[in-house]
Amino acid sequence: MSIQFSSARKTMNRTIVIAIFIIGLLSCESSSTVEEVVIIGGGLMGSSTGWQLSKQGKDVLLIERQGSVYTFGSSLGEARISRSLGAKGDIFSYLQQMSVAETKDLIAYLNEAEPGEPHAMEDIYRTSPVTYIRYQSQAEEVAELLADQEDPYEYATDREQARRLFGMDISDSVMVIREYKPYSGTLNPAVLISKLHQGMGQAGSRILYNEKIVGLQKHRGLYEIQIENTQSGKLRTIRSKKVVAAAGPYNGELLEEVAPYVKQLITPKRLFLAFLRIDPTVYNRFSAAQQKRLKLSYPVADINSEIFYSMIERYDDEGMPILKVGGHFLRTDIDNLDAVWEKELEQQEIAWSKENTLRYLRMLNLPVQEEDLQFISGYSCVYSLTESEIPYVANIISEDGEVDPDFVIVGGMSGVGAKGSLAYGLIASNLLLQKTDSSAMYQKAVQALGTGRLSREVNDLN
Repeated sequence: MSIQFSSARKTMNRTIVIAIFIIGLLSCESSSTVEEVVIIGGGLMGSSTGWQLSKQGKDVLLIERQGSVYTFGSSLGEARISRSLGAKGDIFSYLQQMSVAETKDLIAYLNEAEPGEPHAMEDIYRTSPVTYIRYQSQAEEVAELLADQEDPYEYATDREQARRLFGMDISDSVMVIREYKPYSGTLNPAVLISKLHQGMGQAGSRILYNEKIVGLQKHRGLYEIQIENTQSGKLRTIRSKKVVAAAGPYNGELLEEVAPYVKQLITPKRLFLAFLRIDPTVYNRFSAAQQKRLKLSYPVADINSEIFYSMIERYDDEGMPILKVGGHFLRTDIDNLDAVWEKELEQQEIAWSKENTLRYLRMLNLPVQEEDLQFISGYSCVYSLTESEIPYVANIISEDGEVDPDFVIVGGMSGVGAKGSLAYGLIASNLLLQKTDSSAMYQKAVQALGTGRLSREVNDLN
């Protein structure tokens, strides 16, 4: 009897040892394959967040469905308006200035890490006056905008002042404000993303290109992320302790399992961008003063019901300025998000772009006729819109109504994100690391963008 017991005990002991050994192997495997932070989306928001986390010593894996060179998305192109002018206490002015400061830190880091490859703010920013067309009907709003204004500006309230200050010919209903501030003008998103990725790499983080997220759920305290390689079709699953969703208009379908309400709170809409140039024969007849006036008068935002905006995207091989034109409120529904980027502009959209550009050029007293404006190309862009048009940078809310400290969404940028991208990234990284900044404006921005607001809006849906 005792011999049988001893044999059974030895068998049990061996089983326990084997079990412990297997558990140990699984633990080792688990610890080696669980990512510290995964960021989904390598555009401006995801890359900015990835850089902010990387420079604080976090091991980040950034996953991007496109290649290292963007072919579609809101971060596509060489120019986005960067402007600071806002009413006192405006969070978007604050975010733009914070982003400029954070970009300076990125440039300094890269120059220290890569001394043989000098980096400069001018690689990203083209400083230029920013012109705003306002209307007499907006006089109270303009007065609030300019009250105690710290940013340098000039202001023409009538035709005589506009002609004297800016060489412009305006109607009696129009007012013109021109903002002058370092790093206001335009920024190059393609170059900024490239430098953010370089910074992440220098800090030890990793980037996966051509990888599409096809599944995301939480299981036993970890996020399981299923990835499909867009070139080979190969599927694999990774796990992560923390996640940042910065997938732009794809955030809704991405978060269907962990935050299904996002589809209701963020709505993608198509907008169009047209690229125009003045006939080179006509442009080359401009005097030096006229060419300078055109250059100093872009970018422009005409604050009417459609908000016409335009900027110099680049200069072509002939030295001609290519004008990027859009309407902030000219939004249409999207049938197929994957296909919308390839949708060609309609003739009425091209006509609208030419008509508004011609109207502005005539304000500038430039000798341009409608037939002198050449359509170069068009592009369908997508805005991710919240009801208030204020973005989210927030921890998601779980099914039980609790704040998830390990998951942050950055989305709903509504076309305003580029100028403050590194600031959004800093706020997102602080949320994930449970850090904060005690300054009043930082707290105001977090309240406007953050978790408390998201929680209230989720409750409203329910």
